[in-house]
Amino acid sequence: MKEKIFTLLFCVLLGMNLPTRAQLNTGTGTGWGEELFPGEPLLIDENFQGFEFFHSDSTPDMGNSNNVLDPVTQEVVYGYTSFSTKVALLGSGDSAVTYDFYQCAFAPEWQTAYAFKDEGQNTPNVSNGFVEVSREYGSNPPTVHGHFMVDLRKIDFVEMIQWSHSSCGGNKRGVMLEFSVDDGDTWDTLRYQPGGAGYTESFTKDVFTREKTGNGYRCDPSAYGMLWEDAIYSENIMLRFGEAGGQVPRIHDLKVYGTYTASTAKQLSGQKLKIYSVDKKIRISEYADVEVYNICGKRVKMAQKVNYLSMDDMPRGIYIVKAKGLSEVKITKVLIK
Repeated sequence: MKEKIFTLLFCVLLGMNLPTRAQLNTGTGTGWGEELFPGEPLLIDENFQGFEFFHSDSTPDMGNSNNVLDPVTQEVVYGYTSFSTKVALLGSGDSAVTYDFYQCAFAPEWQTAYAFKDEGQNTPNVSNGFVEVSREYGSNPPTVHGHFMVDLRKIDFVEMIQWSHSSCGGNKRGVMLEFSVDDGDTWDTLRYQPGGAGYTESFTKDVFTREKTGNGYRCDPSAYGMLWEDAIYSENIMLRFGEAGGQVPRIHDLKVYGTYTASTAKQLSGQKLKIYSVDKKIRISEYADVEVYNICGKRVKMAQKVNYLSMDDMPRGIYIVKAKGLSEVKITKVLIK
């Protein structure tokens, strides 16, 4: 009887539009959606064009926004600034996200550096405008390492992000994205993309398992703009963009997909349990008792009080997952690639 129920359930679920996902990014300059397909709503769609210009250079090709000494007054003219601001989520208007800029510069209308070499066009999907994060550099007076931090802790569940970056001149362009799941007490690297010859050390890291996966993408052409996608699948998440050695990074776009409910509604309804497949793993948004069935209705995996299951030892194909969490029981299909 159980086999018949799950066979029927599979036929019903087969008609559902459940997008598949993969752990890693789509590469650079290829557009978004090659590997990661967001199923949650778009909550943040940032291009930094609403920020006031603050940069010491006159064009995007001149380099990073250095601190300098006024030749007459000998006072420091700062090329970078620091402040925090609240950001409203799309669809709700709630200012649930905080940006923290430490030693950052802004150019709301500038293209990527040297865009004129491409007939005046940025890389597709890379917006004009950016926030530039300072590096440690021996100008007079010198600059220090900065960061652009995005506090997403008020979002119930962050599914994935899409973002673009560039830099200015040279062959040492790079970018690093860190994450914290303990309120900023500790940080780990989500994506490390150094410029120059160091590109062989580039990697991404799984937020759940902390498993590191090398990717070998070069950041040398980042003056023209580069596109990235990163799976998050977590709650209580904070992100921090910074330098990966060499030149300053410029973040042009940031898109955040996830689930958000107002605090009152959240208390009444609780968080909805979510099930995803990522890089031959089944992920659950909370700890749950999990059963996995193949398309014939045979149970092939079972575990209690887990938030992910490895499917490395199972063949590729469609599986039915039943997860029993604190607030609900959910049954859905996943595709294991």
